[in-house]
Amino acid sequence: MKKHIASILFLFLLSTFQLIAQSHSVKRLGIEQGLSNNYVVSITQDKQGFLWFATEEGLNKFDGTRFTTYYKNDLTQDNQGITGNELNRVYADTKRPIIWIATQRDGLNAYNYNEQTFTAYQHNPKNPHSLITNDVTDISPSTQHDDGLWISTYYRGIEYLDITSGQFTHYNKNTVPGLPCEQTWTVLDGGDGNLYIGHVGSGFSILSLKDKSVKNFRNEAGNPMSLPGNDVFCIIKDTNGNIWLGTNKGLALYNAANENFITFKKNKNDKYDTLCSRICDYWCARILCGIFLEYVQK
Repeated sequence: MKKHIASILFLFLLSTFQLIAQSHSVKRLGIEQGLSNNYVVSITQDKQGFLWFATEEGLNKFDGTRFTTYYKNDLTQDNQGITGNELNRVYADTKRPIIWIATQRDGLNAYNYNEQTFTAYQHNPKNPHSLITNDVTDISPSTQHDDGLWISTYYRGIEYLDITSGQFTHYNKNTVPGLPCEQTWTVLDGGDGNLYIGHVGSGFSILSLKDKSVKNFRNEAGNPMSLPGNDVFCIIKDTNGNIWLGTNKGLALYNAANENFITFKKNKNDKYDTLCSRICDYWCARILCGIFLEYVQK
């Protein structure tokens, strides 16, 4: 249902490295090398240096030589596997030996790679403090509390998980009436008292965690300083504190002073097709904003 949120990361990296560093070589890793599925939607690196890949068919760990795969109810494992094979996001906890896994329709999973155990967080209609929906699109650490995670969902807004208690606090139109919709692709805790939210077809929101006030932004026809696209797939904050957004119509830099956007459009003369129209993945946006920052600073 949501396959369009993913990017073929290796192809993007290949074209990018060709453009900025001709001396680099790129090795392609796919199902022939043990990857469970060639449709990679997210990548993270744990504290031990291992790479983790979320795909449309299972979770993968890469140790530099081979892949270890994890599937739903995998009988080859001694314990419960992930709750679903169709994944949206993986995030390596910086404080704990845990890989957080956002699934499509099957909730949030936490894999403790020291203990090799899974913990599942799913919606329970009898528990108002459970995950509000099982369709999880993104995961972002809290900057306010070491024991907190922000979760975006496809249907019911934003969730805050208190890791210690296992309880969720809901941020949706019932609790935050200023939100334009509850369908969300991504969320970022900016560390400045604001939560940055990317919506499905409804633009970009900045939520003040202090008073729950909301600023909403959408594309405005004929206004080049407005948000370029209303599907905001990924949001990152760079080392200079800038907020970057990957949308269905290109990359955008948020200008907080004027509350507008600087957009970066596809160059028709770029034979490597480095900047595509759809910036769907966190790492794609991160690499691109790094390229632009390096260019600006020269």
